[in-house]
Amino acid sequence: MTEREAEDGRKELILTENSAINNSSRSEVKSASSGTLNDIPVQARAELTKRKFKTPKADAYNKWLDTQSQKPEGQTYAQAVARNPDLEDDVDSQKQDREDNRARYISPPFLPSEKRRIYFGPDTPVLAPLTTQGNLPFRRLCVNLGAQLTYSEMAMSLPLIQGQKSEWALMRAHETEATPPSLSPSSTIVKDYDNARDLKFGAQIAANKPWQAVKTAEILTTLCPHLRLIDLNCGCPIDLVYRAGAGSALLDSQAKLEKIVRGMNAVSNDVPITVKIRMGTKDNKPTALKLVERLVYGGEEAQIYGRGSSGAAAITLHGRSRQQRYTKSADWEYIADCAALIKRFNEKGDELVDTVNEADPRTQPAGGKVYFIGNGDCYSHDDYQRHLLEAKVNSVMVARGALIKPWVFEEIEKGQYLDKSATERLALVEQFVRYGLETWGSDEIGVGTTRRFLLEWLSFAYRYVPVGILEHLPPRLQDRPPAWRGRNELETLLGSDNYKDWIKISEMFLGPAHNNFRFEPKHKSNSYEIEAEG
Repeated sequence: MTEREAEDGRKELILTENSAINNSSRSEVKSASSGTLNDIPVQARAELTKRKFKTPKADAYNKWLDTQSQKPEGQTYAQAVARNPDLEDDVDSQKQDREDNRARYISPPFLPSEKRRIYFGPDTPVLAPLTTQGNLPFRRLCVNLGAQLTYSEMAMSLPLIQGQKSEWALMRAHETEATPPSLSPSSTIVKDYDNARDLKFGAQIAANKPWQAVKTAEILTTLCPHLRLIDLNCGCPIDLVYRAGAGSALLDSQAKLEKIVRGMNAVSNDVPITVKIRMGTKDNKPTALKLVERLVYGGEEAQIYGRGSSGAAAITLHGRSRQQRYTKSADWEYIADCAALIKRFNEKGDELVDTVNEADPRTQPAGGKVYFIGNGDCYSHDDYQRHLLEAKVNSVMVARGALIKPWVFEEIEKGQYLDKSATERLALVEQFVRYGLETWGSDEIGVGTTRRFLLEWLSFAYRYVPVGILEHLPPRLQDRPPAWRGRNELETLLGSDNYKDWIKISEMFLGPAHNNFRFEPKHKSNSYEIEAEG
């Protein structure tokens, strides 16, 4: 502060700023006050925008990848040898060259076996990566209610490489997501797993080209220190993403998918790489079992060259095809078949691989174990426990069930149904609003953003029918109950499918909306689909 004398002789104190300190720490102060993490520096984003951000590992790997493109995409090794007999003679020499070159690197990349150990188990229910609805305030709410693992909304790799602010905002996490997941004393932990170093938040990206995914993986691990893992989305059914060759389109390009996972592993330092897939792109033509086998053991070419596993630390399977979207129940029998394949690999992987082409143990995921997570139609603790017991998955990922009742994680932890009163449910809405205003601001823009995301959530939450008035248990996600009246007016209001009632609920906490305000959820209010959830 400094003293200033006015023309009329009065003296007043003026508050001054130290510009140097203010400019250097403004972003840090903002992050600290809101409790958010992974806010990238302005300079780094400017370098990304100007294409000046250095990614030496990705550049070197992509250059090597170009030299390995000796055969067309989808062509088998046998077909390549038939066209070029000299290729078979190069196998041994390439293996020897690779061993010789290892000593030349000053800083060799982390092998899959050297990456940070992670853990998925019955005591770690997972909140799925949800486009639009999986925003920071909603994830924060779910963590408070017992979600042990969370993911960012799906981010496209090219906008991240280009430094687009809107895409990088998806990488922000709350400090509660940087805490370790809670484990039960009876948990079976992999060797060298350190729960104190673990955290809840992982990033999910989508890419249609190997170079984009590889470059994005290096950028994320460089700029985002609070990442549990990086997940590659191979299940997004949106037409725009699918036609671009990303999301579920990768299910039909398994060789490219394997190449992407290997490349991401090579540049992601100690951050593990995971994959989320669907059963396939078409109904009645599942391809996930073959893909899981390829990711776990490596493709034909990888086995011949001794490259071993793709290095995926975990695989999540959504029990539906792209064509099916959300119109039918998830196929947990198929999920169980894939889980059995991975279980055999974890138990006796060496016996299932030809000794001559046996993979280098260093190429196996950390701890030598691939985790397998099931996804689809988990709406209660009954569903969760049944899937664990019958499908033999390591853990279950919850998507729409969490949107309809976020306290499903609390039910899983306590092992019982919770009949939340209308007052308790309204308190969760208030909590979401408070988190939204802390994240997006309390000015007009922040209030508008909070209102929009609140309405997106309410477009799912209204489908919850209180346990106390159900005629039978357990409730099912695919059920379409008849019109019902709650035990009080507030409960009836929370169960209304009219968007005007959702707006009325938002006005309780955010004030009146504009007279001409209209709202239509992204997933379309007349259907039970969610537009984008890998």
